[in-house]
Amino acid sequence: MVEVILQNLGKAMKNLVRGFQPSIALLFLLMFLPTAYAADAGDIQKLKETRQCAGCNLEKANLRGFYLRQANLKGANLQGANLNAADLRGAFLRGANLKDADLRNANLEDANLENAKLAGVKWHNTVVSDRTVIERKWREVFNLVNGKVTNPDLSKADLSGANLNGLDLRNFNLQGANLENATLEATLLNNVNFQQANLTSASLFLSDLRNSNFSNANLEKGKLQATDFRNANLSQTNLKQANLSNAFLESANLSNSILTEAKLSRSYLNNANLSQTKLNNANLLTSDLRGANLTGVDLANANLRGADLSNSILSNAILRSSNLEGANLRSMQLSGTNLSGLNLSNVDLSGNNLSKTNLRRTNLSGANLKTANLSQADLFEANLSGADLSGANLSNADLTRANLRGANLQGTTLSGIKLNFANFCGATMPNGSKGKC
Repeated sequence: MVEVILQNLGKAMKNLVRGFQPSIALLFLLMFLPTAYAADAGDIQKLKETRQCAGCNLEKANLRGFYLRQANLKGANLQGANLNAADLRGAFLRGANLKDADLRNANLEDANLENAKLAGVKWHNTVVSDRTVIERKWREVFNLVNGKVTNPDLSKADLSGANLNGLDLRNFNLQGANLENATLEATLLNNVNFQQANLTSASLFLSDLRNSNFSNANLEKGKLQATDFRNANLSQTNLKQANLSNAFLESANLSNSILTEAKLSRSYLNNANLSQTKLNNANLLTSDLRGANLTGVDLANANLRGADLSNSILSNAILRSSNLEGANLRSMQLSGTNLSGLNLSNVDLSGNNLSKTNLRRTNLSGANLKTANLSQADLFEANLSGADLSGANLSNADLTRANLRGANLQGTTLSGIKLNFANFCGATMPNGSKGKC
């Protein structure tokens, strides 16, 4: 159908679009295309008049308050449809697709929902009777949503695809539960046991998960933006490709977890335990890592631009090809860490102990290295142009072929350094003189 429309429009508009920019002409054509996946107007009218609409396309249709008692909707597509307050008593919905449909306040007494797709359905205040034919799993979800569950032990429960938004599930036991593709947005989940639970692709946006236990849980590709994980146990958790941007992870335990390719931009990880965690290819843009334990962490190819790592422990970490441009690295513990070849331009390393550190070919242009201890550091071919090294200790450091053009070396200790082919052009030397070009 779309192809025919395009062909006819193309013939009729040849002259009209002649001389237009291609992008404008394309936009004009797209304005006439039918909306994809929209409800069929004829099917809606048919449903109103006959209540016989097996196999109809009613996707995203507004059927709020409709009288659909004993309607035949076998195999109908009702995905995302608004059925709020609809009268569906005795309706035949066998095999219907009700994914993400709004069934709040609807009456489903005596309705048949055998084999219906019910993932993401809104169940608040829905009427479901003992005579309603519905899979046991979805009856349990309905009971949970409507406060009919008295036992908080839901270990190993199948809640995959369930819409549990806004519920109060504090102190529940969901150990080993299947919550794949479930939505728990703005849900109270503090002190919940999620050990070994499957939360793959689950959405916990804006949920309260303080003090919850996620050890050995699977949160791969989880939607966890702005979620509160403060003091939560996420040790040995799979968070690969999870979206944790703007998440609160203060003092959380993430040791030995997998955060490969995770999105952590603007996240709060101050005082978190990230020891031995895999953060390779992760995005930590402007994240707060103050005081975090990053011992042995894998940050290869990670984006740490503008991140605050002050007072954190980064000993024995892997930083290969990571981007630390503009990061705050003050008062860090960097013993045993290889910083060679990294982009550390404009970073703040003032006062740090970098003695014997490998900084070969590292970009430290514009960096703040005031009073830093760089004794015996390997700075072979390092870029220190415009860096502030005032008061720093560079005794016995290797500055062979290093670029110190325009650097500030006032009060710097340079005894025993290797200066072969180093560039001091325009640099302010320890005695205040300018280096020769």
